[in-house]
Amino acid sequence: MTYQIHPATLTDVPDIQQLNKKLFEHEIASGFDANIDANWSLSEEGKKEISARVSSPESCGFIAKDGDTTIGYLIGRIVEEETGRAESKFAELEHMLIDESYRGQGIGEQLVNNFKAWAKSKGLKLIKVNVSFKNAQAIKFYNKVGLEALDVTLVGNL
Repeated sequence: MTYQIHPATLTDVPDIQQLNKKLFEHEIASGFDANIDANWSLSEEGKKEISARVSSPESCGFIAKDGDTTIGYLIGRIVEEETGRAESKFAELEHMLIDESYRGQGIGEQLVNNFKAWAKSKGLKLIKVNVSFKNAQAIKFYNKVGLEALDVTLVGNL
């Protein structure tokens, strides 16, 4: 199959919203995070944030298409934290999903590589992604593209 990857634009926002909803539904159904609002991306707040990510110089989005069909996306941004670490400014991969029928074809890897190139063009040296520790498939994928575990965040109900 042939597919194209390009930087996301505001015209891609509705497709990103739909794929983000699928991502969140998967996270909930798989027991990775029950605290996610699956409908957030379809809300005005979600649309506004996704639109900002694809139009701001401090963030980016990439789209994978098979003809006119959007089959995957990646959204990321620049983050600066007071961490006490040498690299406190980094690229955060916020959301990514490849349609299940297109997985295993290298599309996710190409999206991540585009994101890495964008981050390097911004002078960044570090990329981060948060993933549920229960999501073994995602962890295996991110390890494959050169990311490794650094921190573990623990949460609990009050």
